[in-house]
Amino acid sequence: MSIQLRFPVAMLALAAIAPLSAFAAEPAPGPVYMGASYGFRANTDLDCVPAQRDCDKSSKRSGKAYVGYTFDALPFQGGVAVPAIELVGYLGGEVKSGFDTGAGKRAGRGKFTGLGMQGVLAYKFDAFTLSGRAGAAYTQGKVDYLDGGSDKKDKIGLTYGIGTAYALNKNWSLHLDWDRVPVKYSSKQTTKVDMFSLGASYRF
Repeated sequence: MSIQLRFPVAMLALAAIAPLSAFAAEPAPGPVYMGASYGFRANTDLDCVPAQRDCDKSSKRSGKAYVGYTFDALPFQGGVAVPAIELVGYLGGEVKSGFDTGAGKRAGRGKFTGLGMQGVLAYKFDAFTLSGRAGAAYTQGKVDYLDGGSDKKDKIGLTYGIGTAYALNKNWSLHLDWDRVPVKYSSKQTTKVDMFSLGASYRF
């Protein structure tokens, strides 16, 4: 089974088994949670080299994993506002495009990894949650040029996003998120990756 298929299959498996834990007589979950999401699309503002073949400015094999801690909830407009802090790791799949260099734009394949810290403010009503988040991340972008050679650059920048979640029970939730992550592939090429992801989280 390919990597592209493993993530969605794993998410469906989690969704199938999560409701079973609702029948166990367990205490209320604590403030610590963790989760992972499969990035089914990650768009960039890269531009293709003229006449470049197989150019795709988006990646479909990205993802993120995170661990978080929630603080005391505050009643708000019929629901509750829940602040939290998260440590999150990013994995950016391959994007085929043109990349700016000192020698002009060159065709290549780029990927990135990253690690960040962000604050989250969630609004919960019944089983649904809407959230916004902002923070900072360290990312490392790498591009392999089709005509030979490569570049690798680090960047520290602001991250932000929004999301929605549905609680299957006290522990398990499904998530649909959008995250914007800054990435630098070369000394001349910086972009922002818009990652759309679907995943699940577990509260301990």
